[in-house]
Amino acid sequence: MDQEKKKKAKKRAGKSLFGRKKKVKKSKGAGQSVTFMKLGRGLRRGGATITRYSKSLLTGFSDFTAGKHDEKINTFVKEHLTWAQKMRFSGFVVGSVALLLFMLLLFNNSSIRVEEKTISIAGLSSDFEGYRIVLMSDLHAREYGDGQTQLLRSLNSIKYDMMILAGDMVGKSGNARPLYDLIKGKTSSAPVYFIAGDSDPGPLVKTPRDATGPLENYVLEDWILGAVELGATYIDAPILITKNTSKLWLTPEGMLDTEASPLLSRLNAQYRSESSAYVDGSEAARVALPLTAWRVQCAEKLLNAVTRMSGEDLHISVAHYPPIETYNASSGYAESGMLRTADLVLAGHYCGGGWKVPFFGALYVPAVEAPRHGWFPDQSLVEGERQLGNVTVYTTSGLSMTDAILLPKFRLNNQPRITVLTLTAALTDDLLGIGG
Repeated sequence: MDQEKKKKAKKRAGKSLFGRKKKVKKSKGAGQSVTFMKLGRGLRRGGATITRYSKSLLTGFSDFTAGKHDEKINTFVKEHLTWAQKMRFSGFVVGSVALLLFMLLLFNNSSIRVEEKTISIAGLSSDFEGYRIVLMSDLHAREYGDGQTQLLRSLNSIKYDMMILAGDMVGKSGNARPLYDLIKGKTSSAPVYFIAGDSDPGPLVKTPRDATGPLENYVLEDWILGAVELGATYIDAPILITKNTSKLWLTPEGMLDTEASPLLSRLNAQYRSESSAYVDGSEAARVALPLTAWRVQCAEKLLNAVTRMSGEDLHISVAHYPPIETYNASSGYAESGMLRTADLVLAGHYCGGGWKVPFFGALYVPAVEAPRHGWFPDQSLVEGERQLGNVTVYTTSGLSMTDAILLPKFRLNNQPRITVLTLTAALTDDLLGIGG
């Protein structure tokens, strides 16, 4: 028993001796020193690793751009990508390119280009030398930002003497608010003159309204009257503008080649007949009479311009459709009773052709009288300056897209445009045959 007790005592002593570890106390300063040494080694190793990785990355990128790994990449693609994966990758590339083109198209359709052009007019008075005309057309009620802020940002950065709107500013929708925002938002005090286009309502109402005041209030469409109330001037007959001792006549293109006296005689006869019928109670005469009276008023203004316009006066005519056939040469009333030949005709309507193909140009313009009915047109017809007999014609590509173009209704490779024309008596490069 004594021996067993001794053995158990030895075991307990052994466990106590070897089963417990003796704790070694370390000073606080020594522990911090070891920690900082480890941190320093870690930073040095990390910095070396980052430097080595960066060098490897730059070397690899340089080799890639130099094409050193093209063969390896092709081999990897052939060995590891299945046919389906290749098709998905090709689809991704095609989709990315299509998305990029779509984004460029949206940017091209929403950003506005200001186009500057110098027009040479022989015998131009010194009073109109450097005279600047802003020409716009075919807005079709499109909005460029809230309240036309984007359009006005471009317009209000320009100095000009006159603004001309060559039709289709409202379009089929009849929404005149974008046009009104444009007129109200311009900061220049230069006058605004406008005509109606083929897509615009009117210009005459079908049934004259009950109104008071000038005859125009009875017969012109609401959108025209609204623009006039904002200070714009509707061109329904020749308008005389004077600058010092010089004169500028602004006329509607439809009155060119029109004999004033015979026209006025016919309309006066029609007016007398309708007046008599109206007195007798004819409903048809009641509707027609105000419209005829308006036409008589325009014809009287035409005859007045024919008799007063001289060869020294500047004559600018405004059209919506760009003219294709030459005008009858006229020196004024003494010869033919017509307006003197225009020095410059301003037009729109074609919208730059809508779609333009690089290295070719517009595919189509809405001109059925043109060769091929407007398909694959002569590009000089689409936009810009051209000579039509002895008349200079300038066609602006406008701001939006007309329904008359037989293509999807957005502009392709055809930036919306504000045109600024500067008049000069000097010969331009285009007339000298050295234009770009």
